[in-house]
Amino acid sequence: MNSRAASLSAEFLDIDLLARLPSLELQAKFLVTGFLAGLHRSPFHGSSVEFKEHRDYQPGDELRSVDWKVYARTDRLHIRLRDDETNLTASLLLDRSASMDYRSHRALMTKWDYTRSLAAAFLLFLQRQRDATALGFIGAGLEEFMPGSARPSHYHRLMAALHRPAAVAASAIPEALAVAADRVRHRSIVLIFSDFYADPAALAPALKRLRYQDCEVICFHILDPMELDFDFEEPVRLREQETSALLTLSPDLIRDEYRRRVTDHRKALEEQIRQLDGDCILLRTDKPPLSALGAYLARRNARL
Repeated sequence: MNSRAASLSAEFLDIDLLARLPSLELQAKFLVTGFLAGLHRSPFHGSSVEFKEHRDYQPGDELRSVDWKVYARTDRLHIRLRDDETNLTASLLLDRSASMDYRSHRALMTKWDYTRSLAAAFLLFLQRQRDATALGFIGAGLEEFMPGSARPSHYHRLMAALHRPAAVAASAIPEALAVAADRVRHRSIVLIFSDFYADPAALAPALKRLRYQDCEVICFHILDPMELDFDFEEPVRLREQETSALLTLSPDLIRDEYRRRVTDHRKALEEQIRQLDGDCILLRTDKPPLSALGAYLARRNARL
């Protein structure tokens, strides 16, 4: 990431600023302008060299991709797209269970709002790249899956679909992913946003099927800082958001064991996805949305 992109990320990825923005559309524009447009190239494009068509130049595009002959004729910058760059499909799957509506005093937004901000940024970024994008919601099953399209009207439909609450009492992530495997296109990228309160082993069949279909799976593990650190100071009474069960406990007595189990769960999830050549990125809702994600995309960009 160059110095210009770094300065933009510092300006636009402040989580307090993001929380104050009045709409998902503005959040998406700020996130994309702040980081994703600063990548040297799309982190999702392959390496085919077969020329397909042109698109307008976007800030952050590599100059070596500019078609200078077209510029000489039209006095406008255009990028030469390779064949694979015009056929990418990305499917975004968002967990909208009640647990995603959690927000502690240390976070500036709920896990659901954090997820929607990231998803909106990806939708805008992929739309600017003219890539086909699909969107589905994880609830009791796979809800309202909208197949991929690169049309501007489809982008607006997906953005409108994000304006919904995390109202599902509980989610069935393994079952939803199994249905999604029937719906997503082969050789596509599947982006899953969730707090992943599910047995990692139960996710394996659906993830293996996606891998068999030559899909790349990228999981964004979104957690509140209190879910990770468990820094409650006094005895607390907790309500489980998906079942409404109540539990009174003394944090000091269980903090170490709780943290160990959370770490074990995270490692099991990461290992499950790594074995299938996927990626799992932990994102905390008290950190700028693309701080950890930005580092990951930069590494991925360099690999490609």
